[in-house]
Amino acid sequence: MKRTLWRRIIILMALLFPILGSTLLLSDSRPIVLKGGYLITVTQGVIRDGVLVIRNEKIEAVGKNIALPENADIIDVSNCTVTPGFIDAFSHIGTVEWEAEDQDYDEAVSPLTPHMRIIDALNPENKWIEQARESGITAALSAPGEGNLLSGQSALIHLAGSSLEEMVIKFPAGMHAALGELPKMRYGQKNHYPMTRMGEMALLRQTFIEAREYADTLDNGSSPPPVNFKLQSLLPVLEKKIPLIVRANRMDDILSALRLADEFQIKLILNHGSEAFKVADRLASFRIPVLISPFMNKQTLLETENARYTNASLLREAGVSIAFQTGPSLHFSDLLLQVRLAVSCGLPAGEGLKALTIYPAQIFGVGDQLGSLEEGKLADIAVFDKHPLESPALAKLVLIKGRVVENSLDKNLSENPQ
Repeated sequence: MKRTLWRRIIILMALLFPILGSTLLLSDSRPIVLKGGYLITVTQGVIRDGVLVIRNEKIEAVGKNIALPENADIIDVSNCTVTPGFIDAFSHIGTVEWEAEDQDYDEAVSPLTPHMRIIDALNPENKWIEQARESGITAALSAPGEGNLLSGQSALIHLAGSSLEEMVIKFPAGMHAALGELPKMRYGQKNHYPMTRMGEMALLRQTFIEAREYADTLDNGSSPPPVNFKLQSLLPVLEKKIPLIVRANRMDDILSALRLADEFQIKLILNHGSEAFKVADRLASFRIPVLISPFMNKQTLLETENARYTNASLLREAGVSIAFQTGPSLHFSDLLLQVRLAVSCGLPAGEGLKALTIYPAQIFGVGDQLGSLEEGKLADIAVFDKHPLESPALAKLVLIKGRVVENSLDKNLSENPQ
């Protein structure tokens, strides 16, 4: 009997230790203080030996000479660099369990699947979420695939939570479309329309015209038409409530996306944009942001053969807002590698950090909640052992909405050291 009891205790401890090992056991009711770090606020400069106070999921105070609240849990982050948590601007996180073949983000049966919702595929217990957090990523745009002309609605999510309701920051965050090779290859092989760039644009125009007519029918006061879920899902795009996020790499595809946005008065975000630098001035004049293509996509398709590592710096020089993404990769440490590469090719380091934090937050309409270390914003925070753009910087502590979700700091937690 005693042996059975001890076996149960040992098994329980084995199950708990991985959890306890990655999380500081802090009270949810007490404030948390990060003390002594090099704080990169992103929007308000840097603070050496700074203090950051967190209470009720939000940043309560950030500065240098701040009185510490009573009953606070104090975490010493001396000799560490503290930044806002990073935002992955495009991924399929939460929808792939093991390999790319085992995915739930790409419904490859029709070129038009705008009614697909990524939230119906998200698994809060997906194993890749923890790996992303270990790279300092606290939020991500989880999106449907890019093989269809219209592929569905994405969600901006926190990378922590036991339920979808806890994770979602914004849904829908955008409607996704693709121009160029991917839809051509997928449906050309099936001898299915669209097989050409002409066909892609014709089908997109026809679909948006039908959606606009459907909206007019809903508004004319007569008996409502039968529900059309596909067209209904496009109404927020036509009403400018959500952006159309268009994958386009070649310059002519980018210009086609601009014409479509102008024709239907659509809010546009350019995804990938390998040749976006060629039309940077035009993108800047229309205030169209670009979600920079992962560096591993360079020269993987004919449409990306003219890709440049200087794309990010050239776009920023022109005044285009940019953000970095991991795309279809399951290697989330690549996000920082891309920024380091862009910085080595001319992008200022400060702009690189902004393209991981405040720029994607602003692009997706949540700049008042995320993206910088400011009073009143959600406490999504990453603590690195050195500046994150230095290699090999490691995320030692990660907080999401004020809760520690990853911890490998070799420091003791102290309470009220005053």
